[in-house]
Amino acid sequence: MKVDVVFPDEQTIKARCKELVFEIGLPPDMGGDPDAYGPFDLLLSGLALCTGHQVRAFLQERGLPIDQAGLVVSAERSPDSHLLEKISFELRVPEELPEKYDDAVMRAAEKCAVKQQLGCRPECQVSVTRV
Repeated sequence: MKVDVVFPDEQTIKARCKELVFEIGLPPDMGGDPDAYGPFDLLLSGLALCTGHQVRAFLQERGLPIDQAGLVVSAERSPDSHLLEKISFELRVPEELPEKYDDAVMRAAEKCAVKQQLGCRPECQVSVTRV
C-alpha cells in the first residue's frame, strides 16, 4: 500500500491512493471550513466501509436482501486531545433477519480489519528525502 501526499497550496493537502484523490484543508481552529473533510472523516469512512463489507457478506451468505441494509458509524472526540474517545456502530439489517442473529451479525462486524488495526500499533518509520 502506498499513499502519495502533496501540498498544492498553503491551505490544501492532497493524498492519492491508487486512483482515488482525497483533499483536506486547514482545521477550523486555523481558519479552515468547519464543514470540510478532515483526516478523521477519512479514518471513520474507511472503518465504516470495512465494517459494511463484513455485514453485507453476513447477510448475503444467508440469502437476505441488502438493498435496505447498511450502517451508521459515529464518533465522539475529546475536546482536549481531539482524539477519538468513542466510536459507535448502528447496524441496519433487514426486518427478515431473526433477532437470534443479532449477536452473530455484530461479531461479523467486529471482523473488520481496519477496526482490528486500531487496537494494534504498527511500527511507524519516518525518513527524510530531499527533492
